[in-house]
Amino acid sequence: MKLTSYLVFNGLAEEAANFYANVLGGKIENFYRYESMPAQPDMPEVPNDFKQKIMHCCIDFPGGTMSLADALPSDERNFGKGGHMLTLMCESIAQTEEVYAKLCTDAQEIQCELAEAFFARRYAEVVDRYGVLWAILYCENQ
Repeated sequence: MKLTSYLVFNGLAEEAANFYANVLGGKIENFYRYESMPAQPDMPEVPNDFKQKIMHCCIDFPGGTMSLADALPSDERNFGKGGHMLTLMCESIAQTEEVYAKLCTDAQEIQCELAEAFFARRYAEVVDRYGVLWAILYCENQ
C-alpha cells in the first residue's frame, strides 16, 4: 500500500507542478491537458479557454509521488483553513534548509520558522504560494 497526495487547483496546476518538481527534485510525468480528454456525456463541457489547463499530472521525486490537476471552473476548490498538511521528511539538515528556502519563496505565511525542536533536529511549517501547508522536518533517527 502507498499513500500519495493529489492537489487540485483553480487554473494554477501547471505552475504549481513546475514549482513542486523544483522544490522536491522531481520530474513531471503522466501530463494530460483537458483538450486531450474525449467528450463524455456525464462530464461538463470544458470551456475553450480551459482546454490547455491540466487534467492530470504526476510528480515523481525521490521518496514519493504527488499528483496535481486543475478543477473545472464550475468546481472551484481551495485548501481550506489548515485542515490539511503535507509532511516532508528530509534526509539531512542541508536538504531541510534547501527545501524550506524554496517553499518560502513567495510563501503566503511562515507559521513556524525553521529551527530545532524537541522532536526534530529541524522543523518548520510553511503555507506556500499556492496556499498548501507544509511541515518540513529532519530527525536523525527516522
